[in-house]
Amino acid sequence: MSKSLILRIIVAIAIIGGGIFVIMKDEPRPPTGDINSIQPLPEQDNP
Repeated sequence: MSKSLILRIIVAIAIIGGGIFVIMKDEPRPPTGDINSIQPLPEQDNP
């Protein structure tokens, strides 16, 4: 095998492996629940 073919194979494996690593590490987290809670504003003394 030529050196350029081996280099291309190594680069392809690195790119595919990096993509899989990013996808597996970037798991979506469930929301904390603070988004849906609505609290009234505190009353002001003299607006």
